[in-house]
Amino acid sequence: MKIIVSPAKLMDIGRKSDLLPSTKPQFIREAAEINRHLREKDPAFIKELMQISDRLADENWQRNQDWKPNPTAAESTQALFAFTGEVYRGLDAPSLNKNAADYLQENLRILSGLYGMLKPSDRVMLYRLEMGRPFSFDGYKNLYAFWRDRVTDAFNRMLKKDEFVLHLASTEYAKVLDRKKLKAPLVDVDFYEMKSGKAKTIVVYTKHARGLLARFCAENQVQSREELKAFSEEGYLFDDEQSTENRLIYRR
Repeated sequence: MKIIVSPAKLMDIGRKSDLLPSTKPQFIREAAEINRHLREKDPAFIKELMQISDRLADENWQRNQDWKPNPTAAESTQALFAFTGEVYRGLDAPSLNKNAADYLQENLRILSGLYGMLKPSDRVMLYRLEMGRPFSFDGYKNLYAFWRDRVTDAFNRMLKKDEFVLHLASTEYAKVLDRKKLKAPLVDVDFYEMKSGKAKTIVVYTKHARGLLARFCAENQVQSREELKAFSEEGYLFDDEQSTENRLIYRR
């Protein structure tokens, strides 16, 4: 089993860990190519592209200027610890033991607009570039056009026979994998909150639950769909009746 997750807008490169030795991202040359185009853009372009405030546009313009393919330890940290959004609060990587971290290193991949695909140990700098933003460059109409074949091919080379992919990423990021070319089924996961007898999806809870499920997989060395049914963190229960082979549903 492999697991995909999205990155997060919130990052903290001050979070360091010796659980995993740092590595260089597989697509660092491609990331440098994207950065070369990004750093040519002024804050006004960044503001419009990302739909952010003037302050954030200035901040991310500076990040683009500072970014480099070979950062120092002070300028970077491993991806598993760098991202601090809701998924990563659920995952709580700094509190994992070595066996759980090694499981994630082998099985978890973080999809990224700048880096394409990251292993947990890959060094990253502060950046912001959502996959779904309409950034065009070098004849590519957007980041999907640039990354889809590259990331799908790399993912296929990593897959073992009869594996499946647990889809804990957002739709925006999962679209970078070409389902038609992917040599394994994507297993979608939905988390529902029961409110007045009705099942509702609440985005912030869903993000947190994705992190919880990724952590559950790591702590229990999960390899099969059957093992995923045991997930029951923070009140979630597997809905066996509504779930299918390639769509798992949890409610609380």
